[in-house]
Amino acid sequence: MSLLGKVTEKPWERAGRVDTPGDDAVIRPPGKTGLYLFLAVISSMFLLFSVTHQMRMFYPDWKVVAEPGILWVNTVMLVLASVAMHVAVGAARGDASLRLRVGLAAATLLTLFFIAGQFAAWREMLAGGYYASGSPAYAFFYLFTGIHALHLVGGLWFLGRALVTTLRTPDDERLPLRVSLCATYWHYLLGVWLLLFYLLLTS
Repeated sequence: MSLLGKVTEKPWERAGRVDTPGDDAVIRPPGKTGLYLFLAVISSMFLLFSVTHQMRMFYPDWKVVAEPGILWVNTVMLVLASVAMHVAVGAARGDASLRLRVGLAAATLLTLFFIAGQFAAWREMLAGGYYASGSPAYAFFYLFTGIHALHLVGGLWFLGRALVTTLRTPDDERLPLRVSLCATYWHYLLGVWLLLFYLLLTS
């Protein structure tokens, strides 16, 4: 092609191949992208609270919190719930319906036990006179445990939907993805709780 032809050429009128993703292209499901964006947002929130907590400790009105012993039991419950979700993911990929249902049901019950244990810890704190208005340290205790529990309650809605799907339509092709997303969320919240628990223990 001459130089003049290249200059006057209109690329948008030239017939050509439309590029499409190849077989090796990675296409991320919208649900997974949405979950990762949501986790990024709440990570920023928990990080902000954690930094503020560490800075606030150096003020003279800070009082050491005697954390209720039940928090250790609650931590074990959440660890077991995360393990149950891991088992459920493997069952969903292996088409093991019974193991999948047991894993999801166990994760649900263990999470409910964790949340109930957190409320028990609140009652113990209140019975001991540790009110949120008494010290910034007490306020952070209720803030950390409360917001974390709320995120778990929200996750239970999606976990419950996945469990219902295993009972009504176990051959639903979207089920493995739903279980995987729930498991990712549970593993994430376990990591967040371990960090928050560490901050509470060291303050």
